[in-house]
Amino acid sequence: MTSFESSIYSVTADSSIISEYLSQPENLIDILPSDRIEDWKCTGETCSFRIKGLATIKLKLTSASSERVVYDSEDGPFDFQLIVRIEHSDAGSAVTAYFDADVSSMMAVMLKSPLTNFLNSLGEALEAKFSAG
Repeated sequence: MTSFESSIYSVTADSSIISEYLSQPENLIDILPSDRIEDWKCTGETCSFRIKGLATIKLKLTSASSERVVYDSEDGPFDFQLIVRIEHSDAGSAVTAYFDADVSSMMAVMLKSPLTNFLNSLGEALEAKFSAG
């Protein structure tokens, strides 16, 4: 597995609030980069969307706790997990997003920049969402 990682983002909300929010797939549309997302669909514990320039991503919620929310891939070009780690901090929580993918080293090089940018946009959106209110 190859792991891609976002920066660490400070979110002024308790980890349980962030986890509850992220464990509802329909909420993901609010933190995905709207200028890069197409064909959004959500039903129950699954959602799918296309990132412009990349493949369609289908996610299924597989676990959620106050420390970590995990989505697994479904029917994609390769197996992966989208993981958001949430750690308690003095200001609320520290959030880091990960994309663990079963890809070749050549594919990993091609995916590094767009996936890292995507993960950072998730972190920035969470930071903005929970710091605004």
